[in-house]
Amino acid sequence: MTLGYEVWCDVFNLKGGEKFWSEIENEIRNNTCKFLYILTRTSNQKDGCLNELSVAEAVEKQLDDKRFIIALHFDSELNYDDVNINLKRKIDLNFKTDWQQGLRDLLKIFNEEPKAKIRETPDFAFIQNYWAAVYLQDRKPIEKEENYASNWFPFISFPEKLYFHNFKGMIPKKFDWKKLPFPTYGYKKWTATFGSCYDFVEQLPKTDQYNPKDSKTYEVSKILNENFEDDFISNRTLRNMINNLISVGFVNTLKQKEQLMMYEMSNKIAFCFREDVNNESKFGHGQLVGKRKERKWHFAFSAFPDLVHNVFVFRSHILLSENGELVKSKRIQQSGRRGQGANWWNKHWKHKLLSALSNLVDEENIFKIEVGAEENVLVSGSPLSFVSNISYIDPDEAKEALDDYPDEEEEMTEEEPTTADATTN
Repeated sequence: MTLGYEVWCDVFNLKGGEKFWSEIENEIRNNTCKFLYILTRTSNQKDGCLNELSVAEAVEKQLDDKRFIIALHFDSELNYDDVNINLKRKIDLNFKTDWQQGLRDLLKIFNEEPKAKIRETPDFAFIQNYWAAVYLQDRKPIEKEENYASNWFPFISFPEKLYFHNFKGMIPKKFDWKKLPFPTYGYKKWTATFGSCYDFVEQLPKTDQYNPKDSKTYEVSKILNENFEDDFISNRTLRNMINNLISVGFVNTLKQKEQLMMYEMSNKIAFCFREDVNNESKFGHGQLVGKRKERKWHFAFSAFPDLVHNVFVFRSHILLSENGELVKSKRIQQSGRRGQGANWWNKHWKHKLLSALSNLVDEENIFKIEVGAEENVLVSGSPLSFVSNISYIDPDEAKEALDDYPDEEEEMTEEEPTTADATTN
C-alpha cells in the first residue's frame, strides 16, 4: 500500500456484523489480480486460511494465471517439506530470512502485471490508519519516567604516566612483542607503555641496566583533558596509543582467566565463560551458558575504550561450542548467533552482560585492566544509565528466551580470521 498498490485485507477492510465469508469470497473472485498468501505454521493448516486458498485456486484456473497465487514465506520454523501440498507448486518468495529481497521479488512480479494498478498519489491517510491498526496496536509511547541502562561503563581511573622507553640495542632481533606481560606500542625508536622500564626485565634482560632518565614521560590526564602535544608527538597520536594500550591490556587481562574462552572475530576478540560457569543468583535472566541442540551456546562479550565519553563500551555476542571447545566454523557461529539471539529481548542481553561482569569485578565492583606491574586501568562494574520521561509498552514477552532455539544453518561466506593486536613494535 505504501507503494501505491490497492490492497485488500480482512484485518482492516472488514467491519463487525458483515457476512465476512461472502465478502472475502467476493473480493478474491472479482477484485483480485494477485492473491498473496502469508505462509506461516498457522496459515499452513488453519481451516479458514485454507478455505480462502481453495477459492483462490478456483480463480487461478479460471484466469489461467499460474502466478495468481503467491506465497510469502515468513515463518523460519516452517520447513518446505511441511508446506501444504496445494502451495508447494506456487511461487514461494523468501521473506523468512531476507524480507528486503522478498519484497524486491514481489514488486518485480507486480511490475510485470498489467492489472496491478498504482495510484498516482498514495493515500497517506489510508496508510496511517493501516499502520495504527495492524502494527502499532498498543505499542504506543506513554508518559512514564524510566531508567535505561547502557553498555557504557565509566572509567574510574587511568595510570598517571605514559612512558616512552628508549630500549634501542636492548631488544633481541625478531623479538615477539606479544610475549610481553603488559601492552606496548612502538613509535619510531621508542616503546610506549604504561609500565615502568623495569616491568620488562624478565623478557628483556638487558633493560636491568636501563637508565630511567632516558625515557620520556607524559601525564595521562593532560593528554585526555587538555589536548596536550609537543614537537615530539601530537595529542591525537597520544590518545590513539592510550586507546590501543587499554584495548590490548583488556585482552591480555582476560586471557589469564582460566574460566574464559577466547574467540577471534573479524575485527574484535570476544570472550565467553566455559560450560561449568553460570550465575543466575544476582540477575533473573543471567544465564551465561545453555543448550542448543547438540551444541552449547555461550553469552560472549568484547569491549573497547571510548575516550571521548570516558567510558569502556561492552558489546554482546553469542558463541557456540562442542565438547567444551568453541566451534571453529564461521558459518556455524554466524547462524547460531542469529538463531539463539532471535528470542532474546533487550532485558535478556542487559542481564546477561551484567551477570558476566559480576564474575569479573572485585569486591568493590571494579574491573581492573592490567597495563603494568603496578598500573591498572579501573572500570566501574555498573553501567551508565539514562532517564527518559517517555516509555513504551513492551511487546508480548510471554514466550521467554529459549535455551534450545531451532537451528537453521544457512549458507554463508566464511569470514577470514584476523588477529586484533595493537602492539606494533
